Amino acid sequence: MSKRMGKHIGVALTLALLGAGLPAGASDVDLLGTAWLAREIGGQPVADSRVRSTMAFVEARRVSGEAGCNQYFGPVSVDANAISVANLAATRMMCPDAQMDQEQRFLQALSAAKRLSLTGDGQMLLIYADGPDPIMRLARITDK
Repeated sequence: MSKRMGKHIGVALTLALLGAGLPAGASDVDLLGTAWLAREIGGQPVADSRVRSTMAFVEARRVSGEAGCNQYFGPVSVDANAISVANLAATRMMCPDAQMDQEQRFLQALSAAKRLSLTGDGQMLLIYADGPDPIMRLARITDK
């Protein structure tokens, strides 16, 4: 097994996204029932629009989605402006290099995340690490 593949197998990470940075009046933001699609990771657009990296809040205290190749899932805690995701697990498929690269960047961004904000119209979720610029931009997925 390659080192690269090993990074993608048995994904278990702890993620703390602190709610600092939410717009004024957004303390009651409810992510339950929302889903988000990564548009930019690490300051770069996603590699291929057919490769989906998503984050969905479809059940109370649970997050799931597509990392790029594999499905991931795990517990989530949302309290006012704070969010934390811990002990994520993922499926173990191998995909073409472009998908695996995007998956790795997506999961690394989640593990580095410290705070989030929503745009004024609520259509973009911005995730930040330590710096002033977002490390990931996710667009709201809406059913039509």
